[in-house]
Amino acid sequence: MSKGVANLYRYAQVGQKANERYLEALAVVNDLGVGQRELDLRCAPIEYQGRRLRALQPLGRADQALFAATQRGEHAVRGFRNGELAERLFGPRPSNPVERRRQCGRVSRRISLLRAHGLVAKIPRTRRYRVTDSGQRFMSTAIQLRHKLFPQELTRTK
Repeated sequence: MSKGVANLYRYAQVGQKANERYLEALAVVNDLGVGQRELDLRCAPIEYQGRRLRALQPLGRADQALFAATQRGEHAVRGFRNGELAERLFGPRPSNPVERRRQCGRVSRRISLLRAHGLVAKIPRTRRYRVTDSGQRFMSTAIQLRHKLFPQELTRTK
């Protein structure tokens, strides 16, 4: 969109939709309403585009980090890209091109896993993804369980 008075109505629409998504995300933070059926569905291996993908581990560290990276409020407006997620998960971008490709592949596989389970969806005609409503509920509940209800039990090392 060009920056001009003629597009103010469109800026208002985009801002309104972003605010609605952000408020919906905040509304489910303390709601532990993920049903048993949905939990069973997400914690089982799934077939996606002819390939079998692993089950989610909602209380595991790797999946928790992935959930937290996708749930950030800054992604409510435009969604997130592979590079933004890689920076949140692995730190600054490596200077070695081979390592950069490996990191990009790892993040792509994780995004594909989230897409297969219906937690994120691709924004059409872009390279960005957005968290779905059911993904918002599921990931918020998983983060809430790990950090609020079971913090000592899950952080204890054996």
